[in-house]
Amino acid sequence: MLAIISLSLYSCENNLNTVNLITAKDETPLGSEDNAVFVYTDSARTKFRITAPLIERFGGDDQRQIAKKGINVEFYDDSNRINGHISANYGIRHEKTGLVEGDGNVVVVNKKGERLNTEQLFWSEAKHKIYTNKFVQIKTETEIIYGNGLESNEDFTDYKITEISGTILLNTPAPAASNSGTTPTKN
Repeated sequence: MLAIISLSLYSCENNLNTVNLITAKDETPLGSEDNAVFVYTDSARTKFRITAPLIERFGGDDQRQIAKKGINVEFYDDSNRINGHISANYGIRHEKTGLVEGDGNVVVVNKKGERLNTEQLFWSEAKHKIYTNKFVQIKTETEIIYGNGLESNEDFTDYKITEISGTILLNTPAPAASNSGTTPTKN
């Protein structure tokens, strides 16, 4: 009888972390990791790498990981080269849905060097999409585009701004001289 009771207690003790994770109701972290690095692979290939100065893990109905001191996500191509990255001042990853939210000075850079700036961005790990309904600025080699809302693939190579509010052309060539034989005048 004693062996059965101690076996039961041992079994419960091993599951205590799982029980705490599921039943946590307060906002006290269940654990934390300094200088956290998480690497996600598929078929032995790195797909993305998340780094953060501090990640805290919370339980309850909405199990999540929070990076209060900033977060950086690097995306890799099939040749294991970085083909884009996302950084933000604050990040939260919801474990059940795989939805990551970046807030505050969110920056996305793709392999062409195009740069997105916004204040909030969501990344769906399952759908491989990033999106926002906030103000966005995209700087390319030839233009700066302003707008509200954006949806893109996760490596930010195929994007659509929901509502474009303006475009500034950069490094545009001077207009070609006309052959009309007249000289332009200054006003």
